[in-house]
Amino acid sequence: MAQQQLLKQEPSVSQILRTYKKQLTQNIEPHPQGSNISTMNQQLNQESSIPQILRTYGKQFRQIRKQYTDGLGGRCVMGVIMSYYGWNGKCISTAERRLYAALVALRRAGISKELLIELNDSGATFEEIADYLDRNHGMTNSKI
Repeated sequence: MAQQQLLKQEPSVSQILRTYKKQLTQNIEPHPQGSNISTMNQQLNQESSIPQILRTYGKQFRQIRKQYTDGLGGRCVMGVIMSYYGWNGKCISTAERRLYAALVALRRAGISKELLIELNDSGATFEEIADYLDRNHGMTNSKI
């Protein structure tokens, strides 16, 4: 009974994701390559699949392995997805909520977080991971 009351108080997943996407423009980390904020804002106005996030938003970051971020503009595959949902790569207190948003998006697309991490850490590029998802996960074409 108490659990049902708590669940009623929780915002819906779609409300959480909308909030994170709105906050993204406030949390953009400056990148050495000079990110294009207007391009990123255009991306926010469109719903993207996981492969689309990796192909487009992943270009804003240098790919790294074994950690979400290096604090210097580098991200792993999960770090890119978390950043798409508003994580600035620095704030630990917001990382958990961004990870939750990323995990919800992955679950909706039928993609395993562990698979993405394995592909990333074994040396696959963001583009190669996106191609793999397109070939092997038919649900990844659905919008988030």
